[in-house]
Amino acid sequence: MKLKRSFYPSKVFDDMLFALVQLLLAKGWSFSGSSTEQLAADAEAQRAERAEHDAEMGNFLALHETFGLNQAARYERFAAVLNAARMAFRSDKAVLAELERFKRPRGRPRRPGEEEKAA
Repeated sequence: MKLKRSFYPSKVFDDMLFALVQLLLAKGWSFSGSSTEQLAADAEAQRAERAEHDAEMGNFLALHETFGLNQAARYERFAAVLNAARMAFRSDKAVLAELERFKRPRGRPRRPGEEEKAA
């Protein structure tokens, strides 16, 4: 079964929904099959959920930035020690062979089942 993708309207949807409700109320319009009261409640819920979403997204972005900076510092220390070990044991093939597993992977990672197709 294929999962249904989430739909994300434009960034100004909040404002458009609120403006439509205001227009309906100002003109006294109503249409069968729709409720102006429900649309008004939708506009309020949209604004509240958008505010919560934006706050959480801000928290995530701050956490993501901090994680990236900390990870870069950890990688720098990792690379310094790894390079020191490679230099210290540059003539010891057994140690260099052990250090090979710390090389950065080259090429894009393969998906499961791609090895069979490539062969």
